[in-house]
Amino acid sequence: MKRQTLSLIQLAVLESVARTGSVGATAQELGLSQPSVSNHIAQTERRLAVKLLIRNGHQFRPTPRLAALLPKMRAMLKLSEDIAGVLHDHAALDSGTLSIGYSTHQFVIGALKSYIGRFPGVQLAARSAGSFDLLQDLRRGTIEAAFVTLAEPEPDLVCHLIREEPIVLMVAPDHPLLARGGPVAWPEVAGMGLIRREAASGTRRAFDAMAARQGMVLRTALDLGSWESLREAAAQGMGAAIAMLGEIEAADSRVRTLRIGPPEPRVGHYLVSLPDFAQTAPVAALFDIVAQGWRSFAVPAEHSQTK
Repeated sequence: MKRQTLSLIQLAVLESVARTGSVGATAQELGLSQPSVSNHIAQTERRLAVKLLIRNGHQFRPTPRLAALLPKMRAMLKLSEDIAGVLHDHAALDSGTLSIGYSTHQFVIGALKSYIGRFPGVQLAARSAGSFDLLQDLRRGTIEAAFVTLAEPEPDLVCHLIREEPIVLMVAPDHPLLARGGPVAWPEVAGMGLIRREAASGTRRAFDAMAARQGMVLRTALDLGSWESLREAAAQGMGAAIAMLGEIEAADSRVRTLRIGPPEPRVGHYLVSLPDFAQTAPVAALFDIVAQGWRSFAVPAEHSQTK
């Protein structure tokens, strides 16, 4: 029996309707008539003998089966766009788009600057969020790559380690433990009121896991949703903030750092992508830039315990 295949236009129709929820929006986006879009949906479902879209009035949503396939479909459409671009102008990355996410601006701005400088024709869209929110977006196919903080690589993703970082306590300059010197023991950390990022933060999750392995129950004084608010709360003496050492500028006079341990909690900062997306020209170029030149844009992680 001949295996059923889908054309690129059928894939594009299904992806667009699943994303926009609208036949009209899909028709406008793809330059088709609305009856043509509806026919593509009906013919595809009939040929494959499977329901792919659920209709509610004028709105559509993907079935679980289609939703699971959307990341692969988007990667395939992106590859098709790359091939068409190369065949058209014989120069990769003269145009197109790249959608990424990042969790720590201190570690990525240099990479993005290098990318824009090298490929000015590529429209780069970058959003900031917690690492595990970005991983969810990546697996849904709504972004193509992400800079995230992880305790270890994710097995289903292409992961490139950019840097390893100790997790430290960021405190006000008059914090009493600064005068003592030396690292803060885990039982002492458990007794502090901690200022932490949101639950999707990779730094927070790695730190919580390390504390649990030490048998520590942490006490949270404040949960905050941005780096700026975390730093300000620490500078105001509201508690000890959990942060990566490299996030904190050495010249920042408003905060100090305290090391933790032993054992010292550490995390990695990674560039990650789905295997299918990692093969596309825009994402592959980003991996190349990071692999070849990350030391030129990484923030120096030189800090004194009592500076």
